[in-house]
Amino acid sequence: MKPSALAGSLVTAAVLIGPALAGPETTETGGNESPMTVEGMDPEESEQQLEARSTPEGRARLEVAETEPFGRYLTNQDGKSLYVFMQDEQGGGYSTCDETCAIAWPPYTTTDSPNAGDDIDAERLDTFEREDGSAQVTYDGWPLYYFARDVYPGDALGQGLDHLGGHWYLISPEGEVIETDVQKQAEPVEPEP
Repeated sequence: MKPSALAGSLVTAAVLIGPALAGPETTETGGNESPMTVEGMDPEESEQQLEARSTPEGRARLEVAETEPFGRYLTNQDGKSLYVFMQDEQGGGYSTCDETCAIAWPPYTTTDSPNAGDDIDAERLDTFEREDGSAQVTYDGWPLYYFARDVYPGDALGQGLDHLGGHWYLISPEGEVIETDVQKQAEPVEPEP
């Protein structure tokens, strides 16, 4: 991406993500003041988290995490939380989140058929083709997304946000939307050498 295009994407991300996190600081997030930074990360790393498009997984793999107050919920193979957007139609085979929306909520995409981890019902797992040609992973008919501010495994900073016309929620391995409005920030994890 050209520097000017990246700068434009970052400005858009600030506009999109900033208001989503500007609510009361009663969450477990620690109240990060700048929408352009992620707590515990230097500015360059933060910018990388705000890219407009996620890199497709070679073969996406759904896993299950469990933490209070959410219970069991879906993650990718690295433990990053996955969300559903209530503006999407379950089983519709398309996404209502593209362009600027996909900066804040990158779609979970794959270049191969997705794989089911332990406790994942493979029958609920599927993909559809997005307008850009990438294959977005679905579970129980719901398109799956990351949240750009989630950095570490266990982060759920997008949970319950009312953003871009609808609510964003985690989803259980039973295909049930987890409708709690509590966000959670995980402890930073050092990358393995």
